[in-house]
Amino acid sequence: MRFSLLALGAATLVSALSIEERAPEAQPELEARVNIPVVTCQGYGKYEGIYDYTGGPYYPGCAMVTQSCIALNGTSIWSHSQCVAAAMCQGTYGVITLNQCQNPNVLPATQIPNLSGTIWANIVGSCVDDGCPMTQQNFIDFVYGAMSAANVTEWPGSVNDVIQDWWTPLMTWTATGNTIPYSNLDDWLHYSNS
Repeated sequence: MRFSLLALGAATLVSALSIEERAPEAQPELEARVNIPVVTCQGYGKYEGIYDYTGGPYYPGCAMVTQSCIALNGTSIWSHSQCVAAAMCQGTYGVITLNQCQNPNVLPATQIPNLSGTIWANIVGSCVDDGCPMTQQNFIDFVYGAMSAANVTEWPGSVNDVIQDWWTPLMTWTATGNTIPYSNLDDWLHYSNS
């Protein structure tokens, strides 16, 4: 019996040692999530429809296309026409932040996938294969088209307002003359913090 107890004690000790010496299991790699404070989300929500939250004019149609973008609850926001149009009328920072409030898997601005080629083709039309840039008319048509798809019921007061309040800031940031190439629009979406 003494031998049995000694053997049992030794076996328990060996078993305990092998548990402690065991290599830790590999933990799955977790992606960082964006954590936006509730008060920030409420603040940005309050200014939907105002470009760059600078106290400029309020556009109900812009607020509606922004809400349509947020309702998509996607992570690759530049692959949705409503989100690109919302950035054009709302500014990129607010659209990204509001999407992150809705879905913490939306990446920081510089890590969001590039502007969809399909959306770019929708913006510039049949000359897309020739590498044509976006014109002012392309911009206007795209924004109004995205608003229409989002069932906007209150439109901007005039095309001149759209040009002055949305197109001009985009043109100023890209500094590409009278048109905007794909790469510059994509850069604006990722780096402008407008």
